[in-house]
Amino acid sequence: MVSKSCLNNFLLRLLLKTRALEVKGRSTIRIKKGAKVVAAPQSKLLVGYGDSATATFKHSGCNIELLANSTLVIRGCSWIGYSSMLRLEPEATLEIGNNTYLAANAHLRAEKSIRIGENCAISWNVTVLDSDFHDLEVNGEVVPRSAEVCIGNNVWIGNNVIILKGVKIGDYAVVGAGSVVTRDVPSCSAVAGNPAKIIKTNVKPLNRQKLQSL
Repeated sequence: MVSKSCLNNFLLRLLLKTRALEVKGRSTIRIKKGAKVVAAPQSKLLVGYGDSATATFKHSGCNIELLANSTLVIRGCSWIGYSSMLRLEPEATLEIGNNTYLAANAHLRAEKSIRIGENCAISWNVTVLDSDFHDLEVNGEVVPRSAEVCIGNNVWIGNNVIILKGVKIGDYAVVGAGSVVTRDVPSCSAVAGNPAKIIKTNVKPLNRQKLQSL
């Protein structure tokens, strides 16, 4: 009997012409015309890995949606945990750097651009959105609905964090569990709260994990 994950990976390779994106478990995949994966040599993004300290069952699948003319950029070896959701709206871009992992139940939804650097440790139940996904008017002026999110290198992000549109998180920053990040986070600083505020400066996470492609 052929497992659904094998069929999913065959479908990905057929539609995207690459082996750099791999899924595990009973994932649901939606690929639209013009969607593509851009990958550095020897790169691999594994979606649905099961090593995570959460009360989520291993067999829980992921949702992957790459809509029309969207681009997934993979720069090295990275993992996204099981029960995660990855959605790129038409013409949106998601970039993930080397040696970065997102634990279970990550929600990444890009309407414009989300960039995540290398050596990042991102815990479970983290949501990253680069858009309000609805139009809004304030004092008679229409507010831009989307703005790029950029997460730097060597960043730690705790569980249950929400990162909203237009946020830039500097290198070696730490975001405390349960935070809602609505504004930029300086490099080498720790933030926490809702909305997140600086609680420490001159910090430096020591990310010693080394991911290997499976």
